[in-house]
Amino acid sequence: MSDKNDIKGLIKNYVDNGISRRQFLTTLSAIGLSTAAANSVAKEFAPFVSRKSETKPLPAWAKRVSGTGGKLLVEQLKASGHKFLFVNPSSGEAPIFDALVDESDIQIIKSIHEGALVAMADGYAKATGETPCVIISRPGIPNAMSMMFNAWKDYTPMLIITDDVSVAMLAQDGFEAMDHMTSMTQTMTKWHWSIQSAKKIPEIVRRGQKFASTKPCGPVFLATPSDHLSTKTEAAVIEQEKFSIAMQIRPSADDIKNAAKLILSADNPLILSGDEIRYCQAETELLELAELLGVSVVKDWSASWSKHFPNKHPLYYGIYSATARFPSKVDVLLNLGSRMPLAGSQFRIESHVKLVQVRLDAENLARVYPTNLSIVADLKLAIVDLIEEIKSQSSSRKLKRVANERLEQAKIFKLKNEEVYQSIARKKWNNDPISAERVVLELEELLEKDSVIVSDNDTYSWPIDNYLSYGPDEKDFYFNTGFTLGWGLPAAFGVKLALPDKQVVSLVSDGTFLFSGPQPLWSYSRYKAPVIIIVMNNQSYNNERNRIMSRRGRSYETGRDMVCYLGEPDVDYVKLAAGFDVEGEVVALPAQINAAIKRAIKATRDGQPYLLDMHVERTGNLANSTWHPEYSIAATRKRKV
Repeated sequence: MSDKNDIKGLIKNYVDNGISRRQFLTTLSAIGLSTAAANSVAKEFAPFVSRKSETKPLPAWAKRVSGTGGKLLVEQLKASGHKFLFVNPSSGEAPIFDALVDESDIQIIKSIHEGALVAMADGYAKATGETPCVIISRPGIPNAMSMMFNAWKDYTPMLIITDDVSVAMLAQDGFEAMDHMTSMTQTMTKWHWSIQSAKKIPEIVRRGQKFASTKPCGPVFLATPSDHLSTKTEAAVIEQEKFSIAMQIRPSADDIKNAAKLILSADNPLILSGDEIRYCQAETELLELAELLGVSVVKDWSASWSKHFPNKHPLYYGIYSATARFPSKVDVLLNLGSRMPLAGSQFRIESHVKLVQVRLDAENLARVYPTNLSIVADLKLAIVDLIEEIKSQSSSRKLKRVANERLEQAKIFKLKNEEVYQSIARKKWNNDPISAERVVLELEELLEKDSVIVSDNDTYSWPIDNYLSYGPDEKDFYFNTGFTLGWGLPAAFGVKLALPDKQVVSLVSDGTFLFSGPQPLWSYSRYKAPVIIIVMNNQSYNNERNRIMSRRGRSYETGRDMVCYLGEPDVDYVKLAAGFDVEGEVVALPAQINAAIKRAIKATRDGQPYLLDMHVERTGNLANSTWHPEYSIAATRKRKV
């Protein structure tokens, strides 16, 4: 047996982490100790051992990070490709902000309202296809949820993170605390989770981003107790691409053959296209398919935020209508990546129509309408395969003949429509108050060809859709299908952040501007976002008034608009903007429009946002009425206090 010095040296090596416990036991046995004695010695010295993990070197796509939970979160977000963090401050998130002090690769974008913050991230995600990260305080969750709903309806990828109370305070109904906080967001998120330890932060952030960015995309909500953010620990940070799923699902050959057969046998096929075309970058393929068959393309008014087919093309018909005059009686409807038209108690597609649906969203595929053929697939791959199969099932001569016949009919119909649209605009050209048609046509003349329109304007959606030119070589367009007002102004900021070299125009109604409040202008001013902001000011929730009146109830019978008039007080949007150091002007007459738009363009080229308060006409029922129920709290006082 070796002498005592050998044993002392061995113990020192063990305690100082020079060797593992297994090596320690093996060496003790080798110098003569029994297994029981060796285990006893190891147990005796175990309290003095601070053993490091026995790990192999990490690969190039991972690194071991030590620090607070906040530092781990920032490092994982960086490894996940985030260049911007959309934040609203919370003291519980201080470790995150501390970690950002020395982090030059990530830029903070701050808003003073959580709803605006989410809408900014929504616009950024739509413009880039990336998954932005939003960091908010827990009392701000309800504010954020208004715009999370829009993101949910539009399949917008987004990671939303908040701090929670410390673990010791959970379930105590304490300061800014609520039980099951993440469950609030359940109905409008793909996943929601509360992080259980500081060490788990990078793993859960990676998983949240993976769920958010996997098609069909959507928001993910994560909460972490504030003490986890301040706890010091160590964890692996891994590049996000190791967890990415492309979802490039190819349809089966049999499904494509059957779809091609149905389409080729149709007398009047119609394509209903949706935002999955944009998400799958299938715009070019959609155009090729439509031209190959001479098939008209429509969209559903409530189910599309993008313009993924050139709207001036003769095959673009516009909004789907079950009673459309053109094309004549549809017999096959091919849905490419869209929600179906609203059904309610009565289908808006006649029972004789054969329905073929191709979508990535299996949950909403064949959800309401009886479907002849349902295909889960990437839209780009599906259309490419469908084009090839159609060519194989029919001669090029026949395809060309049929396509040309349909195209000629479509051109005639499109030309007649355009003549009617221009006639409407001419009749309203000098209207006072200003017509929306005049405003939009002036924009069409003056804006850059590849400008981006961000619209939050339900009332004037028809002229915005029909008088501006959209397409791959024309303007781009962003909207939302959640219809929660207040999205447009902050979303346009997010689009400009993503596309700084594009001319961006925010077209908002006065109602939606008031919903978001002027708060987004704070971010416009701080970050010098040169966006043209046009407030279509008709002093009314115009569409809501018309919908209410269409019910022919007491409001209609008495001619009383109980809730929709906004003209008292008459809000001065230019003064509101000036409070945030954003310049602007009132445009009250038609003759002022052209010069005002030119001044707005010059201001944005000089690097500044510019607001136009455009006084436009109200339309529809009670359009000229300013009546509203009046009430004065001051008049009810018994003493003047």
